[in-house]
Amino acid sequence: SVPARRPYKIIESLATFNDLRAQGRLRLGDLHLDIHVYSREADDRFVFVNMSKYKEKATLSAGPVVVEITPEGVILEYLGTEFLLPRE
Repeated sequence: SVPARRPYKIIESLATFNDLRAQGRLRLGDLHLDIHVYSREADDRFVFVNMSKYKEKATLSAGPVVVEITPEGVILEYLGTEFLLPRE
């Protein structure tokens, strides 16, 4: 079964990584979304962030957790804050 996808409005309302970092609300080094593969099948989704491959629920070497890979990018969570690392 395909899990319910977040409504686009929720994704649209998420702050982006760059916005939060610029506001000083997120203290993390650079995160770059190098490769983004979205599929309707959750098991087929993956991203490369800073040249390392991750699937949903994985923890990046920099600390954030991959919450969900969406068509718009990857939703990450770090210290209780969810944010979007968008596709370029």
